[in-house]
Amino acid sequence: MGTRIRCFPGLLAALAAIVLAQAAGASLEPLGLDEAVVLLQQAGGLEEHPDANSIVVLDETYIKFDESGAYEQYGHSLTKILTDEGLDDNADASVHYHRQYGEVEVVLARVIKADGTEIVVGEDLITDGTPPQIAAIDIYETNFRERTVVFPGLEVGDAVEVLFHETYEPLIDDHFNGLYFMQYVEPMLDVSITIQGPSEMPLKHVVKDGEVVFTETTDGDRTIYRWSVENTAKLEREPGMVPFPQVATRLIVSTIQTWEELSRFGWKLSDEKCVAEDSVKEIVAEVTEGLTTTEEKIRAIHYWIIENVRYLGIAMDRSMFLEPHFAAYTLEKEYGVCRDKAVLMVTMLEEIGVPAWVVFINPSRIVDTEIPTVYFEHGIVAIKGEDGEYLFIDPTMEMSRSVYASYVGDRWVLVATEEGEDILKTPHVPASSNAGVITDNSVLSDDGDLAGSVTITGRGMYEEILRTIAGQVGPEQIRMMAEEMVQSLYAGARLVDFTITDYEDLYDPVTMVLSYEIDDYALDAEPYRLFRVPAASGEFDILSGILFGRFVALEERKYPIALGVTLGVEEEGFVEIPEGYTVHNFPDDVDFEQGAISLAMKYEFVPASENGGKAAVRYTRTMGLDDFQISPDDYIALKEAVRLAGRSIKGEVILMKEEG
Repeated sequence: MGTRIRCFPGLLAALAAIVLAQAAGASLEPLGLDEAVVLLQQAGGLEEHPDANSIVVLDETYIKFDESGAYEQYGHSLTKILTDEGLDDNADASVHYHRQYGEVEVVLARVIKADGTEIVVGEDLITDGTPPQIAAIDIYETNFRERTVVFPGLEVGDAVEVLFHETYEPLIDDHFNGLYFMQYVEPMLDVSITIQGPSEMPLKHVVKDGEVVFTETTDGDRTIYRWSVENTAKLEREPGMVPFPQVATRLIVSTIQTWEELSRFGWKLSDEKCVAEDSVKEIVAEVTEGLTTTEEKIRAIHYWIIENVRYLGIAMDRSMFLEPHFAAYTLEKEYGVCRDKAVLMVTMLEEIGVPAWVVFINPSRIVDTEIPTVYFEHGIVAIKGEDGEYLFIDPTMEMSRSVYASYVGDRWVLVATEEGEDILKTPHVPASSNAGVITDNSVLSDDGDLAGSVTITGRGMYEEILRTIAGQVGPEQIRMMAEEMVQSLYAGARLVDFTITDYEDLYDPVTMVLSYEIDDYALDAEPYRLFRVPAASGEFDILSGILFGRFVALEERKYPIALGVTLGVEEEGFVEIPEGYTVHNFPDDVDFEQGAISLAMKYEFVPASENGGKAAVRYTRTMGLDDFQISPDDYIALKEAVRLAGRSIKGEVILMKEEG
């Protein structure tokens, strides 16, 4: 991460730029060296900021836009390095931009040494090229660029100062949009943003999650808006937290008056590219040949796109409102960003008579809906269901068996239509739609040995995660995972057999089946036998173990957990018990529900008359995380659910030998 750019998803190329304009047309001047040294001395160090790795002493933004929506932006920041971690974080500064729309130049970049001397960054340490994220996946896309400054001779106690100048063509003709942050993971002592534009284009604006000083003045036919704040507290990092843009103090501005206006523009942008050229028509005909129902054809098109068109999954551009490629171009190149794949799918669906629309969505964070804004991270597709409501398809989910995206629930989306639509909230997707389905059938012998077989599969996102794991780690590591599950049940437990279905076959769910044996599993305490139901250990539930292990260590949380999707588990363990025994005692049942968190664990005795002459113990567990973000309050409930589950897991089933 560089000094200047905090690389949050969905941002413009830069997060801060210089404020030098007390009036329109003010000149731009960097700090004098003596002035910078004084500011750095006044900022203090670790004594004043014991939890900081660096201090953003100054972060200023100045933007000037005109009637067309074109604008220029100056960015100036001065950052003092306090620790080795701060040194690593600020070793370079970079700005991502899209060459079709803008340019970036470095006006000033220097290191200010602790002794007050300076090292001005030479041209040889300022580069402009393809971002590493693109180069690493061997994609030739010349418009995505990265201007990078490397600071030489940087040491703890030094400071870095950088001044960028950016110029951009309008993203939407005759309109201006902006999203700027006034809080960071390190203390910020002086932050200000100044925007000036034509008075005939009034700027709608809102500040979220913080209080700032705001002034508005006029200078002739232009209005000057200014926001400032001092001594902004650092954002605390928490494991699994939502992205910083959701919780940081942020300013959103726009000259767009309604979401409907933005929806119409999005439709025009994509509709112009949804042209079914011969190459597209041929693929649609080939993919749908012999299929009779519309649903079959939709599924076939969806699978073909995710299997044959690579997803260029990067957040390098200014927003979802950059111009997409023609459908045929994406088809020819066999790769595209989300908006390209969405345009291709819309075009192919319309070839089979299914009206479809491009949809703008934020998968990682909640949309600020107060002001129409172009800041959407992702593009997907909508069609109408039989009830007239939208159904959402994500052609970038390359391991998704489900045609309809299982994560699109309770999110704000903007559907791009010719008539224009207001932003809308999608229907809730319950945790049961994204649940793991686990069954364990085992037999406890007279001598206390146990033999069992487990089937692990899932629905929605849970099954997709299993498929992704299988595709990434390979068959040998998957088998090792199965062995670890079994060995975690009991010392000496053995994996006898293991199979997994083809993860590349999207028509059937990925299913893992493993069988195991455990010698001397039940403790013989005449006239009792004690054992734990294997399924109750939670070892067969791959996902819950990862989540609980990662997220529940803190006593409390300030920020929500970015779960990303609702998740659930439905697990059943069935243990046949030896003849001549009945159940003397079960572990405690659990029946917990609070907010978005639910957990039920239940034990019951199944008499031989109901199980083909073999008495058994049945264990069931259902768990639900019924929100794509776990709030701080729900986090407390989650910790309580984990505590109750742990207590129940430790309990043992006690069998008692029947008299006679």
